[in-house]
Amino acid sequence: MIIEELEKAEDLTEAGKINAAFAVLKNMGRPKGFEGRWYYLNGEAWRLKGIFNKAIAAYESALTYGVPNAGLLCQALIRTAACHRALGREKQAFAFASAAVKASGKAPALIAEAKLELAMAYRLKGDFRKAAAMLESLLRAYLKEKDYSAAAFILWALGGLYRLQGRYALSIEAFKLSGAYAAKARDSASRGYALFGLGGVLRVAGFMKPARAAYVQARKLFLKTEDTFARAYAECGLANVLRQEGDLAGALKGYRLAHRLYSEIGDKPDLGFVEWGLGEVFKKRGEFKKAMSSFKAARRLFEGNGEPRGEVLTALSLANVHYLEGRTVEADKLYFAAVTKAKKHGLHTYLESFT
Repeated sequence: MIIEELEKAEDLTEAGKINAAFAVLKNMGRPKGFEGRWYYLNGEAWRLKGIFNKAIAAYESALTYGVPNAGLLCQALIRTAACHRALGREKQAFAFASAAVKASGKAPALIAEAKLELAMAYRLKGDFRKAAAMLESLLRAYLKEKDYSAAAFILWALGGLYRLQGRYALSIEAFKLSGAYAAKARDSASRGYALFGLGGVLRVAGFMKPARAAYVQARKLFLKTEDTFARAYAECGLANVLRQEGDLAGALKGYRLAHRLYSEIGDKPDLGFVEWGLGEVFKKRGEFKKAMSSFKAARRLFEGNGEPRGEVLTALSLANVHYLEGRTVEADKLYFAAVTKAKKHGLHTYLESFT
């Protein structure tokens, strides 16, 4: 009976029916002798809902109680690393990804997935060369195996890496290919994230119309899902486009909705980008006091959360407002410190004129 209920919860989670999976897990209680697997499935449900802190706590409880086999142990380590990565926690992501690679020695089927998460940890650390080499090697292997869903994910990761390097043409190509492989694999979630990436790089490159179309299409894919993170991402991304197009009222509405959704799941780094976007809207409206309040909130949310690009963007925006207020000395200090930080992390954020 216990095994059947656990399998039912797993099937519901894989089908995207997260609330139903939670109901099954809650009703059965924490079964003695199966605590590790029960916590692991709770972690999967929280992760797919986008509530990463709760997912991490559940996975760590699974590891504490012990899981029934080497494969599930490796998966728990990979998932924990992924959640830390999503929250911008560089050290934890790298530690768990490294542990997953080590554990994959007893779970050969998961070696590639563990190495993929380690590559993502290198990307988060800003070691783009190491990350790109690992991702490109894995991409060749997955394409050889015709694992199109995995290929879609790797191309999404490469697209983001190329964007951070300022290689926009390569980034656009990678995200388009990611979407194509996701469609081939009938993976709507991966297709949605490819559209998020595509919309983002088109936006910073100044192509507003196709950027808006990508976000609108992605929002439709996630609108009726239980993926709170993705729904927040769609609203924030679209608000960024609207802001750049001059629709400040529309942008403000989108940011406020994204703010509510990201707050629900406790996603500080992405909430930081929402606060930064709100600040940019207020700045464009000449409401400098409100802009400063939002930028300072963004700075607090970015600090210590593995988001150097967010920190640089915020410092540049604060410098803008100080300059507009006539505080040139403070503006210069912030601006050049931001440029130094960007260079340290291999970023070109200070050149993103369309951001």
